[in-house]
Amino acid sequence: MKLIFKSPVLPGLFLLFSGLVFGGCTLRSSSIASKPVAQVNEHILTAKEFANQLARRLKNFDALAAKDPENVRRSKEDIIRVFILQSLVTDYANKNQIVIDDAALDRELNQFRSSYPDDLSFRRVLAEENLSVSDWKEELRQTLLYQKIFKGFSDKSPPPTTDEIGRYYQDNKALFKRKERIYLRQIILDELSKAQAVHDELKKKDFTTLAKKYSVAPEGKNGGLVGWVERGSVDIFDKAFALPVGGTSQVLESVYGFHIFKVERKAASGFATIEEVKQQIVETLMGKKQQAEFSSWLDKQIRASRVLKDLDLISAITVETRGQK
Repeated sequence: MKLIFKSPVLPGLFLLFSGLVFGGCTLRSSSIASKPVAQVNEHILTAKEFANQLARRLKNFDALAAKDPENVRRSKEDIIRVFILQSLVTDYANKNQIVIDDAALDRELNQFRSSYPDDLSFRRVLAEENLSVSDWKEELRQTLLYQKIFKGFSDKSPPPTTDEIGRYYQDNKALFKRKERIYLRQIILDELSKAQAVHDELKKKDFTTLAKKYSVAPEGKNGGLVGWVERGSVDIFDKAFALPVGGTSQVLESVYGFHIFKVERKAASGFATIEEVKQQIVETLMGKKQQAEFSSWLDKQIRASRVLKDLDLISAITVETRGQK
């Protein structure tokens, strides 16, 4: 993919961005490449930087989707939005002496690296995104800085009151409707003969013990405990709803293997109680309060800052895919 910038002022002039690399520019086109598409106080996003970021984002689309005007528009808006936010966060952090030290940054970096087989694999992924380790490290620092500032708002937000929790529960009760449920254990074997043999052993031995000993499913080590299951969630589990509490099923076959179920508890359909969903409601309301605090902070920062956007220049950066003339 390549990005072409056609100057709104000089129609015959263009900048070529091939992949993520800026190149093929004349002296005059280079001067346009350095023009700001956006500025926040002393922070400047140039046309070249903007186009490189746009190429990175559109790289995730196929050729047709990358040329879709709506996808291009959203990608451009996201780039500008992120640039403004990062600039405001940086200025706020500098003013309030909020920093991410190298030790904290290295811890996060090492954690990311540990998810790859080796350092070469990690660097290869960065190279595919046309990012150097230093560039990626700076992006990571910005992310950690944002999280640290946002946490400051989280710590200041008071927890929701009992009345607020109650009102949210009543106003959104439909969210807490539950289908019929069973509290389930299972044993899964990979062969019918093995499953039948284990089923026979259940006449003399405990279900949990046999699940730990024989089940090939991950929950086998926990005595086959699946937990609460709603009717309609998994076809094979629905067959266990016919069992009484304490009942054990016959051997049942599915694409996963051969199952033996035990139902330990049942719950009729209805609404979860406020106590059952209290923590969920608290987290939801805290999230809303924190977001409101952050939005208010962001609005104040924008009002106190010099924020400029060159909409003509942003609009003039267009997309051309490989093979397009």
